[in-house]
Amino acid sequence: MSDSMRDALMLSGVLLAIVLFTQVGRHKFGIIKILLPLALVVFVGWDVLRGMSITTPNVLAAAIGTAIGLGIGFGLLATMRVERDHAKGKSYTRAGLPYLLIWLVVLLGRLAFIWALENVDSFGRSVAKFLMENSIEPKGLAAFFVLMAMTMVLVRTVGTWVRSARLSSGSDRQEATAAA
Repeated sequence: MSDSMRDALMLSGVLLAIVLFTQVGRHKFGIIKILLPLALVVFVGWDVLRGMSITTPNVLAAAIGTAIGLGIGFGLLATMRVERDHAKGKSYTRAGLPYLLIWLVVLLGRLAFIWALENVDSFGRSVAKFLMENSIEPKGLAAFFVLMAMTMVLVRTVGTWVRSARLSSGSDRQEATAAA
């Protein structure tokens, strides 16, 4: 197993554990659940983007990753409910199987991509050819994947925060529910 695959498996396992233990089911939503993901987005985003050549292909790859992350993030948000216990003054999130399935598709898709790069010669050659023909550098490819993931987290976190704030202010006494 390559270092890239081992790292991807470890990261995917950690992310899946975080999703399972802190997001699937009913969980209190407060300042820590807002600040921690936002800090993570800033730190990881800075770490990946630092040193990336600002070329049109790299920026375009990063922008496409961001756009895909927006779509997935809104999908996550659509499958999550935000509830307010007015007696306790606390907000809660509730996410179930559709939410988990979105995360699994994303994480398994990333693992499948890395596995195919390393184990399917024709796929690896095709990706390398595409990257070279389009002048996308390794940091540009990394920006695609990282910004996709960070945008997913950002959209879900900010969207949940907005829903929670609406419920807290009393302007929306109805449960902020997902379309799902």
